[in-house]
Amino acid sequence: MGLWTATSIGVGAMIGAGIFALMGIAVQIAGKFAYLSFIVAGIIAALTSYSVSRLAVKFPSKGGPVEYLNKAYGKGTFAGGLNIAMWLGYLIVTSLYAKAFGEYGTALLGMEDSSFLLPILSSSIVILFVFINFIGASLVGKSELVTVLVKTGVLLLFCAVGLTTVQTEELMAATSFRFSDVVFASGVIFMSYEGFGLVANTAEDLRKPSKNLPIALFLSVGIVMLIYIFATVVVVGNLSLPEIENAKEYVLAEAARPLLGSLGFEIMAIAALFSTASAINATIYGPVNMVQETSKANQLPYFFTKDLFGHQSGIALLITGGIVLLITNTLNLESIAEVGSLVFLMIYTAVNIANFKLRHQTKSKIWLVMLGISGTTFAFGALFYYQWQKGSLSISVFLGLILLCFIYEWFFQQKKELR
Repeated sequence: MGLWTATSIGVGAMIGAGIFALMGIAVQIAGKFAYLSFIVAGIIAALTSYSVSRLAVKFPSKGGPVEYLNKAYGKGTFAGGLNIAMWLGYLIVTSLYAKAFGEYGTALLGMEDSSFLLPILSSSIVILFVFINFIGASLVGKSELVTVLVKTGVLLLFCAVGLTTVQTEELMAATSFRFSDVVFASGVIFMSYEGFGLVANTAEDLRKPSKNLPIALFLSVGIVMLIYIFATVVVVGNLSLPEIENAKEYVLAEAARPLLGSLGFEIMAIAALFSTASAINATIYGPVNMVQETSKANQLPYFFTKDLFGHQSGIALLITGGIVLLITNTLNLESIAEVGSLVFLMIYTAVNIANFKLRHQTKSKIWLVMLGISGTTFAFGALFYYQWQKGSLSISVFLGLILLCFIYEWFFQQKKELR
C-alpha cells in the first residue's frame, strides 16, 4: 500500500456522516465563527496523529488503540475499561450516523416534523446493515471506494459552487467573538475527525511505514480540515443564523438550496443519505473486530467471539446492533455528539499518555507528545465544563457509561483471578 492509498483511507473515514450531522451544531454554539472550531479540532487531531503514528509503527496491529493501551497500561482493569469504553464510543458514532440518516431522510421527504418517521428511518438503516453484515459484508465493503469518491466529490462541488455565492454581509454579521464558544464547539465536533485513527491500521500493509504513516495521517487531517473550513464558510455565508438554527440537523442540504434551488437541496440530502449509510456500514463492523481483540486480551468474556447464524463473532455483531438501536432511539443528535466526543477525547488522551509512557520505545519527541496530551485534555475539559454549565444530560450519560465500563472490567478481572 502506498502513501496516497493510506491517505485516502483517512480522508474517506473522516469525511462523511460527521460533517453532515455536526455542522449545524457547531454553528449553533460558535455562530459565524464555527469554521474556527473545525480548525481547533483539526489541530488537536493532527497533534494526536503524531502519537498514533509512532505507536502504530512500533506496534503494528489491526486492533489499533486496543494494542497501544494494553502495551502501555497492561491488560488489567484500567486498559480493559478503556477498551470497552472505546467500543461503546464507536457504537455512539454509529448511532450518530443513524440519527443523521433519519434527519436527512425526513427532510428529503418533506416530513421534518414527523415524530414517527425519524425513529423508523434511523432504526431501519441500522437493522439493514446488521443483516447485510450477517449475510455477506464483503459485497458492501467492495463499494466503499466508490462511496468515498462520491461523497468527497459532492462536498468539493458544494464548496466550489457555494464559495461563488457567499454573501459577505452574512460572514460579517457576527459582531461578538468569544473564543470559549469556538473551543466548546471544537470539542463537540471532534467526532468529525475521529476516523483519522483508522490510518494506523494500515501499518502492517504500508510501504515504508516509519516514513509514510505519519505523512498519511497529517495529510489526511489537513485535507479534511480544509474541506470542513470551506464547507462551513459556504453554510454561514449563504444562510442566516435563524435559518441554520431551524435546519441544524440537515443544514448542508439547506445551504445547497440557495445555490441550485430545490434540486441542490435534494442532491445534498441524497449525498448525506449515501454518506451516512456508508459510514454505518463501516463503523458497525469495526467495533466487532475491536471486541475480538479485547476478548483475546482476556478483558471481555469469550462469549463475545462466538458464531451466530454462521457468522464469525455473530454474537458481538448482534449485541453491537442492539446497543446502537438503543442509543439512537434514546438520545437526540446533539446529545449523541456530545457523549461521543467526550468518550473519544478521553480515549485519545489515554493514547497520547500511552505514547508518553512508551516514548523510549516509539522514539517520540517529547514536546510533540506533550502538545498532544495538552490538546485532547484541554478539549475534553472545555467540553465537560460546557455541558456541566448547561446542565446537559450528556454528562450523566457519559459518566454513567464510563463508570459502568470500569466496574464491569474490575469484576471481570476479579472473577478471572479466582479461576
